Amino acid sequence: MTKGMRFQTKLMLTLGGMIIAVTVALIWATGAKVRQAYTRQFSEKFESLVGQIEASRAERSGDFLTLSATLAKHPFVIAKLQGKESIDEKTTDDFWRIYSESIRGDSASREPKIRTGRGPLPPDLLSRIGRISVVDVEGEETLLQHPKMPKGRGQQMKQISFKKRGSQERLKQFLSENKQQTFFQPATHQRPGEKKLELIRETVATPVTDPDSGEVIGALMRSASGQTEAERFLQRYQSEFETGTPLLAGMLLDGELYSPSFDEATGDALLSAIEEKIALSPGGKGHQHMQFEASANGSAYLIHVDELTSESALRPAYQVAAFPLAQLEADLAELRIRGSGIGGGVLVLGLAICWILARNLSTPLQDLARGTEEIRAGNLDHRVHISSGDEVGQLALSFNEMAEELKQKALYRELLGKVSDESVAQALVSGTLDLELGGEIKEVSVLFCDIRGFTSMTENMPPTEVIEMLNEHMTAMTEVVRSCYGVVDKFVGDEIMAVFGALKSYGDDAGLAARCALEMVRKRAELNEANGTEIHIGIGVATGEAVAGCMGSNDRLNYTVLGARVNLAARLCSAAGAMEVVIDDKTFASVQDEATATPMENLALKGFANAVAAYRLDAVGEREDPSSLNPVASST
Repeated sequence: MTKGMRFQTKLMLTLGGMIIAVTVALIWATGAKVRQAYTRQFSEKFESLVGQIEASRAERSGDFLTLSATLAKHPFVIAKLQGKESIDEKTTDDFWRIYSESIRGDSASREPKIRTGRGPLPPDLLSRIGRISVVDVEGEETLLQHPKMPKGRGQQMKQISFKKRGSQERLKQFLSENKQQTFFQPATHQRPGEKKLELIRETVATPVTDPDSGEVIGALMRSASGQTEAERFLQRYQSEFETGTPLLAGMLLDGELYSPSFDEATGDALLSAIEEKIALSPGGKGHQHMQFEASANGSAYLIHVDELTSESALRPAYQVAAFPLAQLEADLAELRIRGSGIGGGVLVLGLAICWILARNLSTPLQDLARGTEEIRAGNLDHRVHISSGDEVGQLALSFNEMAEELKQKALYRELLGKVSDESVAQALVSGTLDLELGGEIKEVSVLFCDIRGFTSMTENMPPTEVIEMLNEHMTAMTEVVRSCYGVVDKFVGDEIMAVFGALKSYGDDAGLAARCALEMVRKRAELNEANGTEIHIGIGVATGEAVAGCMGSNDRLNYTVLGARVNLAARLCSAAGAMEVVIDDKTFASVQDEATATPMENLALKGFANAVAAYRLDAVGEREDPSSLNPVASST
């Protein structure tokens, strides 16, 4: 058998694998839970900040729309689109008063009216006045400049041009829908001595209708910075307090991300992820809102994308906010390191304990394996050492008890084989021979072998020599009987009784008995020649029905055969001369085709009323070796 992996190695590998699997599972589960709690905590802050930005934008957009709707109906705007060269001062003054008070959030009842001819514009109003213009149906734009605004201010940013190819169709579509729309566009801003900044301007386009004809004659375009007050406050707050996890906010327009808080590398990396999500989002009209995680430059971010111009015929724009998850990743990395360290320590400790336990278990098992091999090799005196009182110790104790029982059984079998025939002993041990008192009728051949003149021969011999002579004779005769597949039934003084066909039948039991008888004569002659002795035997063989079974008392049994043919074999043995074999008629009938025998005068034998036909056996031909045949239970 191929030698496999040691039990100790298997146990250590199994335990090590389980510890590693449990450690990995715990780290993963704990990390997932921490990530979930961390993300939920910061998502609430994130969504709160984003909500403030969106609410601020929605509020401002509402104000823009309301103001633009009011201004689009003003006679000043209508006159500009109708191409009037001169507009009276009162109409112009009223237009700018309404516009100025609206963007400041002031009420006419609380503040003095701002007139165009009185002093310069206040600084706060100058910074918020933005850019306002009108566009006619042909796409021509006319800038509406506040009388008090410095020349050139408001012209840094060009409005969306409707004179380009394809823009005419968008303008017509916009005017045909006859409703306000908000769109965004890039612009540049540069103060003296400062770097030029790319910014986003928010523009509200409002159709203007001729009050007389009801036709759309153009649009009022009002633009202001795309950055809300909430975004400005958030930027200042994060800059002043240097928050560890700042919220990055900006706007996505025409494939470009505009924001003062995004650096170029991070913005470019996140832009690809955002555009991919937008491309995969469901199409159609309607507000789109997305929240997902993305990576940029090895850092994770929670991204919020909100569509600002979902129904615009002009330029789609998106509010983008990103919350860094670097702290989360750092905490998770620390968790993994600590978890791995703890798991490694548990692994080392577990393997050490496992090695000790496996050694304490494998050593006794190896002793048991060696003990099994010793028992298999026939060393029934081998015992294993009992080193503990646990289950392994109990197993070792049971093994020793089993070895002792096997030794006793082997001893019993050996003794049984010495006091009875080996075949009978094997049948008794295996259980194939019924130990109940009684027997069954079987067709058998019985052989008796007796030493001629034994009494006179041993009269003057010492008992020890008599026993030595008999042992040598019986041993040789027993070997002959067994070689011919017979069973030695008993020894009676100098007489041997053998039976053929009782336990097993080979189909030619009479022939086996006849050959055994002639072989016994030959063997005895061989011993005489070798030892210089003159011991002669006579043999009688009879065949027929007999009762075979265990007979005797309840506590002492002997397997034997009884019957008239047994008695006949004994009488024929008595009638045989020195070195002669006498057989009955049934035995002769079974071997006559292959045997040479001399008829004898009918014998008057003791116990038999009639004379018995007998034959003196001279020779028997060779037959097939019975060992090649399958023995069967003899027929009744």
